[in-house]
Amino acid sequence: MADQDEWSTNANEALDISFVQAGQQSPVKLSTFRPKFTYPIFGEEECIFGYQGLNITIRFAAHNLLPNVSVKYDKKFKTVNDTKALDIEETLKEWIPEGEASNRHYEHEWRADKVQVSFEAPTEFSFKVQYDTAASTWKPPGELIQSYKSRGRDFEIWCGDLTDPAVRQLIDRIQVLVSLFIEGGTPIPLDDQDWSLAKWRIFFV
Repeated sequence: MADQDEWSTNANEALDISFVQAGQQSPVKLSTFRPKFTYPIFGEEECIFGYQGLNITIRFAAHNLLPNVSVKYDKKFKTVNDTKALDIEETLKEWIPEGEASNRHYEHEWRADKVQVSFEAPTEFSFKVQYDTAASTWKPPGELIQSYKSRGRDFEIWCGDLTDPAVRQLIDRIQVLVSLFIEGGTPIPLDDQDWSLAKWRIFFV
């Protein structure tokens, strides 16, 4: 029988969340933080069984919120009868969209083998962020409704509704944070009928 404490990790402490953008040579973090809750994903005890030295990183591209999940650990519990380590990636796939399959990049050469972009290797995600030529001119979907300045910086407020596929994509990518920071918060069902989705107005700043 496995020692539960020896192979259990506090999910709140194991999970790091960050927003990144292109830097001079590689992506840089704009902010990094940990969740307030993880029980919606990992259960009431907020523990993950089966690992030692566990670290889960979820990075979001700052402009289009493209997510990437990375799971690292020192040791993984070897299955004994029905006792096995939690499959973390499979668990998170219920909360983070996998995205479209993507060609992988090897030493500045694109190859045709496919992976799901949200769970691809961190180096692949970093390359996408660093060399996304559209990032500097990216605008939120919807309609620009107001522009203003604050502390010497320019800001814009955009508004759209969930019938717009581009708005839905952004919400789908980021709304895992609802369950990680709002007590009892649940994601918006994005596969509903258009008449229902239209009632949700989404604002981007």
